[in-house]
Amino acid sequence: MSSSAGSTSAASSSAATSAPTAGDPLDAVSDLVVAPDGRQIGFVRWGGGAGVPVLLLHGVTDSAECWGSVVRHLAGGRPVVAVDARGHGRTPLGDEPFSIGALASDAAEVLRVVAGAPALVVGHSLGGVVAEELALTEPGLVAGLVLEDPAWETGPPTPGHAPEFLRGWLSMFAGVPAAELERWARRDNPTWPDDEIAPWARSKTQVDQRLGRIAHDWHGRDWVEALGQLRCPVTLVTGDLARGSIVSLAHVGRATELLGDLLVHVPIADVGHNVRREALATYLAAVDGALARIDPPA
Repeated sequence: MSSSAGSTSAASSSAATSAPTAGDPLDAVSDLVVAPDGRQIGFVRWGGGAGVPVLLLHGVTDSAECWGSVVRHLAGGRPVVAVDARGHGRTPLGDEPFSIGALASDAAEVLRVVAGAPALVVGHSLGGVVAEELALTEPGLVAGLVLEDPAWETGPPTPGHAPEFLRGWLSMFAGVPAAELERWARRDNPTWPDDEIAPWARSKTQVDQRLGRIAHDWHGRDWVEALGQLRCPVTLVTGDLARGSIVSLAHVGRATELLGDLLVHVPIADVGHNVRREALATYLAAVDGALARIDPPA
């Protein structure tokens, strides 16, 4: 498989390509898109075929590798692309504020160069609001959305600083070897698929610790109210608030009012914020349903 899908005057794929990611059932190509300002954006691409492309946007401190089970399910008949957010995986953090708008701009660059067609954009937590911002600012690139427990609320704004929860969380991982992180994950998350553990641990060793010390902006919009501006199908996958899910019943009710028939809500009981890792089969069925709404006829 070629490491690049083409180039434009605005962005191009770099020539440097890493080896396929270990353990993937399909060939995985890790590569870089170079943005117009010269920044490098890491991504991984799997599969191919005529189906609508899928773009995967991870949560904070994860990486593009953290989608193994989803990729195995999807990549047989369509291209699947996952992007490393700034400061994660192979994408440099830079010195600009860490903002949802900037992450959405990066995702748009990757979609334009690598996918070549409007995609189903799947986002978890932070990736969920990045997916929403992408659909709002680049609607021609987005055929539909799957929002997995999106980070619509992250506490009060902290101008000039990282969110309070993130600073503490990053410090937990600082300097901890991947093998030890794997042991933590297996101990604390015994129901996760086995192939989720090593990528999760590796992503924690890759995340730039400066992420906790630079300015952040997660509040560029009222994310729930902004749903009313969307014109694409939206699948909202949520867990149980008592188990750590962060989307409230009030959020779901307002999303339903704003989106009407565009919204499919998939509530999953007895799981927390990491919905796909705790209820994989139900999650994949929700993604299949989202694709069925936008895939062209065979």
